[in-house]
Amino acid sequence: MTSDYWSTLQLLSVAARAVQRQSAAYLKALGLPQLGLHILENLNERSPILQSELARLVMARTQTIGTVLTTLENNRWVIRQRGLMHNQVAVSITEQGRTLLITAQERLRRLQLPPDAEDLRPFLAAIINRTARNSA
Repeated sequence: MTSDYWSTLQLLSVAARAVQRQSAAYLKALGLPQLGLHILENLNERSPILQSELARLVMARTQTIGTVLTTLENNRWVIRQRGLMHNQVAVSITEQGRTLLITAQERLRRLQLPPDAEDLRPFLAAIINRTARNSA
């Protein structure tokens, strides 16, 4: 069966996996997990932020990002402030983390996507927003 007969959902799923594999290879060369990139991007926009809020923004469980944050913290790309009220943890990006983020984003721009892939942005954003609302 060729992709001509696949449903839109199947095409979207396969395309996402293909791009994710390619981007993961780029990020692995930097020592950065895929989720780590999303964490750094969010921290670059709003830092410091509570770990629980960061988990919500990247659509991952707090425990899952805790593991990734340990990797990022060990590499001095983020810092965590513990001992806040109600055992909350605040996370901030470091200058080293910002430098890594810029490098990672430059590498990812070199992915072999079709030139008109940018046209998909509004549709993909709508899917993500709808999914986020439905899971909340």
